[in-house]
Amino acid sequence: MPGRPTLEPRKILLAAIALCGVLALPTSAQETGARAMSGDLDIYYEVHGDLGSGDVPFLVLHGGMGSIHGDFGDLLPILAKQRPVIGVEQQGHGRTGGRATPVSLEAMRADTLAVLDALEVERVHVVGFSMGGMLALDLGVAAPDRLETLTAISVSQNVDGMHPAIAEMNRNPGSPPSPEVLELMPTEEDFGKIQAGFAANPDGPEQFQRTFAQLQAFMVSDWGWTDEELASIEVPSLIVLGDADFTTVDHAAHMSKLIGAQLAVLPDTTHLSIMRRARWLAPLIENRIATAGD
Repeated sequence: MPGRPTLEPRKILLAAIALCGVLALPTSAQETGARAMSGDLDIYYEVHGDLGSGDVPFLVLHGGMGSIHGDFGDLLPILAKQRPVIGVEQQGHGRTGGRATPVSLEAMRADTLAVLDALEVERVHVVGFSMGGMLALDLGVAAPDRLETLTAISVSQNVDGMHPAIAEMNRNPGSPPSPEVLELMPTEEDFGKIQAGFAANPDGPEQFQRTFAQLQAFMVSDWGWTDEELASIEVPSLIVLGDADFTTVDHAAHMSKLIGAQLAVLPDTTHLSIMRRARWLAPLIENRIATAGD
C-alpha cells in the first residue's frame, strides 16, 4: 500500500479537499488544444469531435487541482462517441496560467463563457465534477440560456452540505484533521500525481502552490447558493454523488428537490473514485439528455 503523505502536504490538501479532482496524470491527448483570451488570461481548451456536426456539444469542467484529462480521462472518450466535447482548464490549472486575482465562480464563469464565445457555441450540455460541478450550478443560475442540460457530480450547495468532518476542516483549515478525514486523504502516490499535473502549466510547476492557496481562500469564503437561487434553475438537471462522497445524500436530495433534478447515488463510490465510474456515469448523462423534454 502506498503511504500517506507527510503532515504538511496533508494540511495543504485538507484545506480544499472538497474541490479535489481524481488525481490522474494528464494524458498525451493534452498535447493538442487551443486558447481563448478572457480578460488578461489565455484559457486553454480542447475540442474533441466536430462542432459543425449540428449536435449540441458537451462542456466538461474539471475539479480543483485537476485538469481535463486528469478528471475526465475515462469519461471523455465515451461522451465523444455521442457528440462533440469541449474541455476547459480553469485559472491556474492544467495548461492555463494563473492570475494574481482570487479564484471565484464569477471569474471561472467568465473564462468558460469566453471559450464558448470564441468557438461560437451557443448552448452546451454541461458536465462538471466537484469544483466544476459548482461552476455548472453557477452557470445554471447565472447563464441558463447557454445550457441544454446540467450534470453536477460530487457537489454541494454550500459547505453545510458536506459531511460534518469535511465541513469543519474547510471552515478551519488550520485545525488538526480528525481520524475520519485522514481516512479520506490521498496517498503519497496520489499526491505526486497532483503535483505532476502542473508540470505543463505555463507558469511552471510552482503554480501548484499558488493555485492551492487560492482554492484554500475560496473554500473559506462565503460561497454557495440560497434555496431560492437553486430553485430558479429550470435547465433539465442531474445530480450524481457517491455513497461515500464528501456531500451527504440527504443534502443532495434537498438540492435535487429544489432544482427538480434527477438524483443518482453510486454505490461503493468515494469523491476520489467517482470519475472512474465512467461506465455508470455515461448512461446516466445520456438518459438525462434523452428525457430533457419530458
